[in-house]
Amino acid sequence: MSKAASYPPNLTVFSCRVVVTRYLNDVKIILTLFRWAEFLMTEAMSRVTREHYHHGALRQAMIAAAEAVLAERGLGGFTLRECARRAGVSPAAPAHHFGNLTGLLTAIATLGFDDLSDAMEAAVASAQAQGRSRLAAIARAYVETALGNPGRFRVVFGQREMDRQDTAFRAAATRSFGILVREVRLSRGLRPSRSPDEKPAAQALAPDLPEVLLAWSAVHGFSTLLIDGALDFLTAEEGRQAFLDKHAARLFALLASALSAGEGLAKEAARD
Repeated sequence: MSKAASYPPNLTVFSCRVVVTRYLNDVKIILTLFRWAEFLMTEAMSRVTREHYHHGALRQAMIAAAEAVLAERGLGGFTLRECARRAGVSPAAPAHHFGNLTGLLTAIATLGFDDLSDAMEAAVASAQAQGRSRLAAIARAYVETALGNPGRFRVVFGQREMDRQDTAFRAAATRSFGILVREVRLSRGLRPSRSPDEKPAAQALAPDLPEVLLAWSAVHGFSTLLIDGALDFLTAEEGRQAFLDKHAARLFALLASALSAGEGLAKEAARD
């Protein structure tokens, strides 16, 4: 009876080492191929992104990313690097359109003023057609705009530095304020002094300033109380929008009445 062949222990160990070495080499080759595939895919995506942004989409992408950051973190957690990361570009890429964080915030604030102006003008047109108070309509539109995009609204009136000399920013802010001044004057039975797109001179605005400040303070204050949650103890069961729907008509009718009554008070004060 023949005996099974046996191998020296050293040869067996050597064979195992060869198998393991080959296996590890194969694993390294596979991992290297995966890394190259990942690199090529990343480069392809980056190239598509660069080509996409080359055609003018970087500005919109950065603003969209910035507003997503604002919605999640607020102004306190807002950085240009995080906005660039979400837009899928390098931190240096946004400089072409915005220069710095101030430029990006200024662009967002400009959109915020445009939102307010467009909403107020649409409300005026609707109120005019239905025979309702134009002032009450723009007040409601102002609050609705704040509730609809609180992050953008906070940028418009926030404490972060903005380029207030920017042409588009100044035009948007002037238009928004001009609509308010126009509607306050009309609510008092006065003709508009100028186009909403023209910035009113301080001297020309002086006779209307108390009424303008009253209207703006009431509407802006109510908007801020709502979006900051200061009224949640009153709105917890029904929600902020339902709370607004329930009380807005009377609240803004009171404001319009106060401004109308204020005309008589102003005449009395002028006589004194």
